[in-house]
Amino acid sequence: MKYDILKSVSLLALFAAFTTVMFACDNTNDPSAPERTQTQSSSSAMPLYSSVAVTEVSPIRFLPPTVTFNGDKSRINFQGSAALDGFDTTASVDNDNDPFFTNISLDLVHVNEAGQNEVAMVQLQYTPPTFPVAQINLAEMGTVLYDPDKVQCGTFKLIVVLYATNDAAAPNKFISTDSVEFVREPEFCIDEPEPVSSSSEPIAVVELNQFQGQMTTSNFKGFSLKTDQEVDAAQAEFQVSLSQEGQLTLIGLNGYKVAKYSNADQKPYNDDWYSQELPPAPAHMSDFRFHEKNLTESTSFDVDAFWVVIGPNYNKETGDDFYAVTLLKKDIIDGNGIAPLTIIYYKK
Repeated sequence: MKYDILKSVSLLALFAAFTTVMFACDNTNDPSAPERTQTQSSSSAMPLYSSVAVTEVSPIRFLPPTVTFNGDKSRINFQGSAALDGFDTTASVDNDNDPFFTNISLDLVHVNEAGQNEVAMVQLQYTPPTFPVAQINLAEMGTVLYDPDKVQCGTFKLIVVLYATNDAAAPNKFISTDSVEFVREPEFCIDEPEPVSSSSEPIAVVELNQFQGQMTTSNFKGFSLKTDQEVDAAQAEFQVSLSQEGQLTLIGLNGYKVAKYSNADQKPYNDDWYSQELPPAPAHMSDFRFHEKNLTESTSFDVDAFWVVIGPNYNKETGDDFYAVTLLKKDIIDGNGIAPLTIIYYKK
């Protein structure tokens, strides 16, 4: 990034000029805009994808995109970013302005049986930034593929096309692309029969309230779900310990047992709650299914799921002595090897 004052003023003027140009022109009629032509595949009902021609010189620098899946691969999240190399003298040979992004195109393609890239039958969801911008971040754009109807499986590619310039009169001066390939196996597009019965508990419709609490990994302390605070271990329902490797363990205390919920193992797969995706309010006890046979004295603990905490007075009809908890954040370990924790928990 350059920090020359005169260039900063110049860049602001360039942004303003670019905005004027964009409002004055219809992009669909811009002769400088790269064209995509789509031809019909002989082996598929979907048209083939035609890639965009990139520029040989470009200051665009990618942090390659990556993907993460939920349990049944009905939701696929994309991460990745791009920035501009203001010190690339080759790209700025014709003027001394800093470059900026002018547009982005995210294309999802499916690799057909002939190995060709065809337009996918499923649609991406994302919110592009307001251009011009200096950086691109796919996660901040909410880039996601959500396909609960299981429309299409196989090999896919997300193709990211970025446009940038240092000349407001040529918004597509620099064009670069990057891509990531991922697979949704055929079994994820097969409807599974609903189970006739389930051994998961609880089944009652009991409303739960959401709380947030602070605790530590001290071996002498625990958390009281009844008083909503950290207390001595003798008065607590559970505590969390920290290993030398940094792993957390959830431990039931004073007659309480713990188990990881079973939502992620069972249909429907759109209720796989964790610290960043909470059930709609009001939550219910049935949002946190579990198997009573899995209740134990201790289990692993993290941000990626919920755990139930069940007491000796647990009643599956009324929700008494039933709690659900997850980790929101683990802070820096202090000199005594103790880490402050922020937890989210539900109780009636």
